[in-house]
Amino acid sequence: MDYRTLYVKTKTLSVLLVEDYEPLRREMVEVLEDLFQTVSVASDGKEAFDVYQKSCENNLEAIDIVITDIQMPNMNGVVLSRKIRDMNVNQSLIVLSAHTDSTYLIELINMGISKFLTKPIMQDELFEILYKESNKIHIRNKNVEETLTVDIGGNYIWDKSAYVLKHKGRVIDLTKHELHLMQFFIIKQEHICTNQHIIDYFYGEDIDISEKNIRNLVFKLRKKIPESCILNVYGLGYKFTLT
Repeated sequence: MDYRTLYVKTKTLSVLLVEDYEPLRREMVEVLEDLFQTVSVASDGKEAFDVYQKSCENNLEAIDIVITDIQMPNMNGVVLSRKIRDMNVNQSLIVLSAHTDSTYLIELINMGISKFLTKPIMQDELFEILYKESNKIHIRNKNVEETLTVDIGGNYIWDKSAYVLKHKGRVIDLTKHELHLMQFFIIKQEHICTNQHIIDYFYGEDIDISEKNIRNLVFKLRKKIPESCILNVYGLGYKFTLT
């Protein structure tokens, strides 16, 4: 595993290193800071869990990978791993283990943790496991993004959870009613929708809207997305289709 290949996967991610032995901690921090966008450090399990909790309070600072030693003061790596997994079952955890830590391994394996680095840490082994974990994170994030977003064509993306429309990464300003209409069309894409369908949907959102309002709303929305997305179906209503 070469540095450049690994860096492509890690450069946008964050890591928390938990290690009480200062020389090893300092050595690993130097390596990790060259790879990751953000590196957090803790010298024991209690300090690490405090850092992790704070990161969970702010998703912008969420920790992607936790690397932890097992035998540490205040809270050992087994307890730390259990508490982290209780908060986030999908959290990527890499455990640093010495040969004397064998009694803890079964408990960690039973927690679903199978990523272990044996001390002394070899750089090739570290890079290999970091690559595998980083790649899994990117695949998982991509799957989540694809589930929450819809490519409507013409470099326009709709975020179904945030009610946000973007064009080439730039947010397009939509009014409250345009946002609701866009969400309705995304839900009903490829279906013929009557004015009554739209009125009923808006009513469920505590919004009263008339057929005249709908015509004006569709007209305005068409100007902010690829026009061919919203088709008029004569005598029936509208059909939203992905271009």
